[in-house]
Amino acid sequence: MSKPSAKNLAARFGNGHLDMVSATQISGWAWDPEASDGPVMVEILDGGERLATIEANLFRPDVRDAGLGDGYCGFILSFSASLLPKSRHLISVRRLRDGAELTGSPIELVREDGGLDDAAQQHVATLCRNEVDSARRPADLDRALSFVVAQLGTLLQRRAELGTEPAAPDLGPLSELIDAATPAQWVQGASIALSTRYRPLRLPLSGAPLVSVIIPVHGKFQLTYDCIDAIAKALPDAPIEVIMVDDCSADETLLAPLVFGGSVQVVRNDTNLGFVKSCNRGASLARGEFLFFLNNDTLVRPGWLDALVKTFEQVPRVGVVGSKLLFGDGSLQEFGGIVWRMGDAWNWGRHRDPAEPRFCFLRDADYVSGAALMIRKGLFDELGGFDTHFAPAYYEDTDLCFRVRQAGWRVVVQPQSVVVHLEGLTSGTSVTGGGMKKYQAVNHRKFYERWKDALASHGFNSNQPDIEVERTVRKRALFIDDVVPTPDQDAGSNAAMQHIRSLIRLGYKVTFIPADNMAQIYPYTEALQAIGVECIYHPFFWSVEEYLRKNQMPIDVVYLHRFTNGTKYAGMLRRHQPQARILYNVADLHHLRMEREARHTDNAALAQRAAEVRQVELSVIQSVDATIVHSSVERALLAEATPQSRVHVVPWTYPLRPVKTDARQRQGVVFVGGFRHTPNVDAARWLVEEIMPLVWASAPDVQVSLVGSYMTDEVRRLAGPRVWTMGYVPDVQAMYEQCLLSVAPLRYGAGVKGKVLEALAAGLPCVMTPCAAEGIPVDGPLGELVAEDPAHFAAKILALHADRALAERLAQAGLAMIADHCSAEVVDAAIAAAIEPSPAAAA
Repeated sequence: MSKPSAKNLAARFGNGHLDMVSATQISGWAWDPEASDGPVMVEILDGGERLATIEANLFRPDVRDAGLGDGYCGFILSFSASLLPKSRHLISVRRLRDGAELTGSPIELVREDGGLDDAAQQHVATLCRNEVDSARRPADLDRALSFVVAQLGTLLQRRAELGTEPAAPDLGPLSELIDAATPAQWVQGASIALSTRYRPLRLPLSGAPLVSVIIPVHGKFQLTYDCIDAIAKALPDAPIEVIMVDDCSADETLLAPLVFGGSVQVVRNDTNLGFVKSCNRGASLARGEFLFFLNNDTLVRPGWLDALVKTFEQVPRVGVVGSKLLFGDGSLQEFGGIVWRMGDAWNWGRHRDPAEPRFCFLRDADYVSGAALMIRKGLFDELGGFDTHFAPAYYEDTDLCFRVRQAGWRVVVQPQSVVVHLEGLTSGTSVTGGGMKKYQAVNHRKFYERWKDALASHGFNSNQPDIEVERTVRKRALFIDDVVPTPDQDAGSNAAMQHIRSLIRLGYKVTFIPADNMAQIYPYTEALQAIGVECIYHPFFWSVEEYLRKNQMPIDVVYLHRFTNGTKYAGMLRRHQPQARILYNVADLHHLRMEREARHTDNAALAQRAAEVRQVELSVIQSVDATIVHSSVERALLAEATPQSRVHVVPWTYPLRPVKTDARQRQGVVFVGGFRHTPNVDAARWLVEEIMPLVWASAPDVQVSLVGSYMTDEVRRLAGPRVWTMGYVPDVQAMYEQCLLSVAPLRYGAGVKGKVLEALAAGLPCVMTPCAAEGIPVDGPLGELVAEDPAHFAAKILALHADRALAERLAQAGLAMIADHCSAEVVDAAIAAAIEPSPAAAA
């Protein structure tokens, strides 16, 4: 018996079949005997309007067994019920190539939960017209009339059950007098009741608010009061105004001006505008540079607003930033949203632990909720505000985020801004009832129609959300250091922080692991998370190895900072992420620093230990793809010791912050250093015990300030009438404003000295030893600041105090050097070069 031809099979089975249509899924299969170059494309229509175009590429063994190709012809389209919100939809599916409709198409979808929407009303009206058209005698309409009257009776009965207002008696002309008196009496009584129940709230006034907080309200005064009370208890540093837009409330909100004062402005709509138009009205009255839209069913947490403002300052190209939203029980409600291929919207992280690392770092989102959303007023006005196409409410925030992104700006969610959102207390939660929430389903369809081309690259509902949420991530970098960087306490942390920022500027999503203790350290962990760094910590992860085992994403670059991490993890990373480029930053060459200390202290045991460390350090350098040093001296040493290794000199960024106080008004010297570092302890003693006595012999009024974290007792004992042991200072800039110059009297050490670069970036000349000047371009005017022994060191301190013009000239030279050698552009180029494979490796 001969095998049936493709043409015969097509005649028997057709072009495919529409198997099933439901409120959340459409499925079937499609076949094209004339196409052999891949799966068939089908288009799905709703009432003749294209809903989606997808590939029929799922395996169907029943179709294969029937002899129709290889069986890869099935399709399933999944979505949320709100995409088909009406009570009746006519779904058809056809091949895209020739428009041939599938067998079984169209199918009418009838939703029992759809309610009496326009589609149902049209259907009922059509049935009634059919009855009228076909009637030839009165009795022909009795059956239809009986049905309609019965349904009318059901509706009227339920309406009466829901009614709570008693019928008012007809008092005739007397009612006019009563109506005239009632408002004044009612207001007086309500005022007394309000002052008893609600403590008046007055927010500080600002003549020039930076942020306008816009709160649309409709009834539910207790929620509004609690919302503004929370603001009063967590006032931001940024000056604000609050614009409360009352959308025709009929409760205590009518007397809100009696309760709220100061910067709270209450405006009342003449007619009910709905959420979208109320927000737009509030924005039109705003004076702030930023608009923050806030639902009245929210409770802000400390830091809620300032974190959002800082995001615009610290993160490039931000157009919209939203808050992390929590439920009332503290669980996560939303950390930004995912929008799927069919326009379905997901709250990312819903009901999860808000402390999980993946929900705690700034990231790009498809949308952020209008319950807590900030945007620059200029951009909001430029885009025409919330689109009234989505009035009265729902999807207007998602549409705004898509338009912001279309205009070239980023939409991000900031974990440091936390807001409790009492979801459902204003509009309910049902999308099929008769309340406001029904517009979520209606506007879902509107949103999808507008943005379906942009959504074509998105995944389908529920398909790999962990991957979908990082759709915009193109490159990933893993950064491993001992602990979370504390850039205000040590130079190594400052370098780490600046190189993390550089990786972000180069387009990497950066994940940071504090390998030594796996700890969160406030506020330093939060500072990383606020700029977009995913921080890994316990109890969610307990080790680097655990993270590498559980991580499913490919890592492009691994940055190992410091000697300990290079020795521990280079081999492990080769096993878990063999494709990753491994960079190793020595911070400073440990063996070189130890060798110099051994010579300085004449310590034979330390010299032996330095030799052992050298072997380990060189072996790590030979095992990685590239090594980063901060000093050209270290690169030269490594070029001689291991010539086959790639070694890159990469500086770190120091922003220019020149002091504002004139040099003639400043006096004294400052030494800055972390005192866990033994070279700094030795330098402080040498400065106070051997250098400054030579200065004081000629200038007894010159004072010394010793500043730095982890100050030891040995250093504290150096304090005296002319020596201040300040210890840790959060921002050393204040010290720079007082002192004429900085000093770096280091007798041993390795690497570039952050204390020197920081002082020069502040516009202070820094007198330094050759060891402290290592790796810093001092071949020009800055060479005048280098001194080898106490006498020369003291002479330079005295010369700068005697000649303030000299001090200013050298300060300007330092600022110029920082601008030329330590800019973000220079650092980015150097790190990019270290990441780039060598020509030999690429070949």
